[in-house]
Amino acid sequence: MEFKKIEEGIWRHPKEGNMGAPARIYANDKIFNEIEKGAIQQLKNVSTLPGIQKYAIGQADMHWGYGFPIGGVAGIDYETGVVSPGGIGFDINCLKGDARVLHKLGYTKPIKDFEKTWFKDSIKCLNPTSKVLDTGINAFMEFKPRGKVFRVETESGKEVVATAEHPFFTEKGMVKLKELKAGDEVSVYSFEGVGFEEPSNRIIVNRKDIEAKYPGNKNGLNQIIKILEKKELLPLRENNEKLPYLIKLLGFIQGDGHLSFSKKGAGQIAFYGKPADLEKIREDGESAGFKISKVHERERKHSIKTAYNTIEFERTEYSIRTGSSALATLLFCLGTTAGNKTIEECKVPKWLFSTPPWMKRLYLASFFGAELSSPSSVTGHGFNIASPLLSMNKREANIANGRKFIKQIAKLLKEFGIKSGVIRERDEFVNKEGEKSIRLRLQISSAGHNLIGFFEKIGFEYNKEKQFLGLVAAQYLRLKQKIIKERKECEAESKRLHKRGLGAKAIYYRTKKAYPRCNLRFVERSIYGDRKTGPRIAFKSPKFSEFIKEKTRGLGKTGQVWNKIISKEEITLNEPVYDFNVASDHHNFIANCFVVSNCGVRLVKTNLTEKDIRPKLKELLDSLFGAVPAGMGEKSKLRLNKEELAEALEQGSGYVVEKGFGWKKDLEHTEENGKMDGALAYKVSDKAMKRGMPQFGTLGSGNHFLELQRVDKVFDSEIAKKFGLSEGQITIMIHCGSRGFGHQVATDYLNVMTKAMTKYGISVPDKQLCCAPINSEEGQDYLEAMKCAVNYAFCNRQVILHWVREVFEKVLGQDAEKLGMDLLYDICHNVAKEETHTIDGKEKKLLVHRKGATRAMPAGRPENSKYFTSTGHPALIPGTMGTASYVLVGTEKGLKETFGSLAHGAGRTMSRHEALRRKRGEQVKKELEAKGELIMGASLPGLAEEMPEAYKDVDEVIKSVEVAGIGKSVSKHVPLAVMKG
Repeated sequence: MEFKKIEEGIWRHPKEGNMGAPARIYANDKIFNEIEKGAIQQLKNVSTLPGIQKYAIGQADMHWGYGFPIGGVAGIDYETGVVSPGGIGFDINCLKGDARVLHKLGYTKPIKDFEKTWFKDSIKCLNPTSKVLDTGINAFMEFKPRGKVFRVETESGKEVVATAEHPFFTEKGMVKLKELKAGDEVSVYSFEGVGFEEPSNRIIVNRKDIEAKYPGNKNGLNQIIKILEKKELLPLRENNEKLPYLIKLLGFIQGDGHLSFSKKGAGQIAFYGKPADLEKIREDGESAGFKISKVHERERKHSIKTAYNTIEFERTEYSIRTGSSALATLLFCLGTTAGNKTIEECKVPKWLFSTPPWMKRLYLASFFGAELSSPSSVTGHGFNIASPLLSMNKREANIANGRKFIKQIAKLLKEFGIKSGVIRERDEFVNKEGEKSIRLRLQISSAGHNLIGFFEKIGFEYNKEKQFLGLVAAQYLRLKQKIIKERKECEAESKRLHKRGLGAKAIYYRTKKAYPRCNLRFVERSIYGDRKTGPRIAFKSPKFSEFIKEKTRGLGKTGQVWNKIISKEEITLNEPVYDFNVASDHHNFIANCFVVSNCGVRLVKTNLTEKDIRPKLKELLDSLFGAVPAGMGEKSKLRLNKEELAEALEQGSGYVVEKGFGWKKDLEHTEENGKMDGALAYKVSDKAMKRGMPQFGTLGSGNHFLELQRVDKVFDSEIAKKFGLSEGQITIMIHCGSRGFGHQVATDYLNVMTKAMTKYGISVPDKQLCCAPINSEEGQDYLEAMKCAVNYAFCNRQVILHWVREVFEKVLGQDAEKLGMDLLYDICHNVAKEETHTIDGKEKKLLVHRKGATRAMPAGRPENSKYFTSTGHPALIPGTMGTASYVLVGTEKGLKETFGSLAHGAGRTMSRHEALRRKRGEQVKKELEAKGELIMGASLPGLAEEMPEAYKDVDEVIKSVEVAGIGKSVSKHVPLAVMKG
């Protein structure tokens, strides 16, 4: 069955199978057609939860989440139903601690070792059918294993230990390990890179190096030194987080780039390649702190004279460029050749030989991405992979330098166990000046194990095509080795059986099951001795070109290959298992070469207009950025001990108000008066407390923000007047939540819930919906801990509001009271609450799960404070940077159909990596500032991730709410200045 529209803005899926209730989605036609299929399936899964009442509800901003879709609502019977952490807010798989996770910089380290660095790390993930991506990590999780654990091995020798519920990518999508068996194919991304080692603190480039190398005047030198110091690149140390990106640029320029200086010292750098590869270089340039141009293209005619003839051709040349003299000088100091590489000295930088192996690998892979021949089979011999060849031209006068450089490359390769050899030099041509060019060549050994090591350990950077072919070639060579090994074993077994008196046919029938790739003719040649060499790959085996087509079907040019599972054995594991919650919408990462897969908002009023603050807008934003800690992993200015945090968790925002962070009347304008009763801090783990203490009073990252707004339009003047809102008025919106504390609480109780399901005989279609009866010990423990997370979020936003008021007082020189900085309302977005609703004409106590959804109780409900009895409380729906936010109120229809719930925002439609690919943070900043909106973020990539185009049209979301009749707009607020984490 499919969803069908039953009236404007409402879609219904009837109850079927094990669904306990129908499912509904509240969205107009445009929004409904944009909803992911995975999110729709999740909503249907929600309808199977025991005790569900009326419908499983999806709001207009619905998208894929953990268990529940984000934007999902479910009312569960309090007496007979369950509570599910996945229905309140947060993603999880489980791997053994030594599973090696591939970092975006090409190194691996055990997943357990990410515990102290995950918040600043980016790892590799996949859009499984098209591209390799980088993703941030939202959370690091550690569990005690529950249920079965398996060790899996594939035909190419890849192995991993994972829980039964862990999903692996197959042709049917992500499939749980418990559903896979020997013979099934899973995706393998065979790049292993090298293990991580901590870089030292030694200085690689200092001020004296810059002074010695810069060819310009003193004024230019001082400017360059100032720029590099500002970017924290001088002195440049080995452990500087920007050095890996500089190493990659250094390696690529040595191949397909050009660095030069004018007579006055102006630096120029150009990079040449395919557009997609150049975009990656541009991203890395920005990560290093420098702006590089967009991709330029031009048609070029070439005439190349070789030793044999002159070759003429036309092609489109793609390039990116930068005129940053600071970057050019820094790369020159690091060892990049400046000028014509056939004439000037080329060398592998001396300092590079003392860096950790993963840094050396970045240099080699970037250089090889530009200069090494592309992986291919030998012409006329489709079963053999050709030796990769490195060629470079040097003028005859500089041939000694070329030889030295080639030997340095060979020396680095040897450190990785890769054999290579210099082959005969070749005269190329004589130029117009009568100077001869000589081609130097380095050949990587074509031995199977050598090529596998090269492709899987070093590979290629900045060349997606070569990396794709190299990884597929590595898997092909592994298959070839396996076939040859089997044929050698069959040969030995055939000889043994022949000595016992068996003939060829008898031997063949006895061995064909164990050695299916060995036919009767092979057995005959084995026992009668007419084979002059060892066994080779069978002619019926696939050639490399055929292997590519067969084993990468549906996987694009990602480098993934389908690999059969040859064994899956259950093991006993008496140690923790681990998982990440990743930022990518593809929800996967790469471990051991396998592709595996709480917040709220408050609105503050002022009596100011745009005219009052526009001259001070930048100063306000700068001051707010300095006053409110923001960004991934950012720590609080407050220093709470465990006992103080426990008090805050149980008392809510009243605790921090008593400490001087706000006004008492703020509490009456906060959902639940800023405190969910029944919170018990001792039900929270020590790990959650440790994560919560340093983040108390911080904005966080991702889609969290602090925004100065102007009321652009009032839709209901009567309600707006009662709320104290009017057109032209300045408001402040704060969107953040319980940070890592809330996530850890949910993580801790997933194990508890999984065990409880077995205890109470509960079955659900998706483990991510793990749950426990509401009135069970496990259910009540979780609710008491969850309430602590809600109270943490209330406190967090209250402390931030206090700092906002202080900034306004300082910048505008007036008391916050006189500025009218009253809190309109603070509302939760991820919570489960005990509420009474009418079910089949009778009042019933429910536990309403709202995940990425906003409560919207209409007038007359007891939940409303005295300020909102006649209107219903404000429902706050934030937009994105550059788009509007809205204040709404609930309706009686909404109360009846959605338990008084609305959407909580625009809803993401684009992965963070895709956003980064499309635009740079600086570009997003300029576009928004061109519209008069000021932007300040903890990182430029963070701004790009949150660009307006990455979300649904919030105006359409509001139209969906209104056309369905479940909410009513009061006012529209447009951004003037935005602070992002």
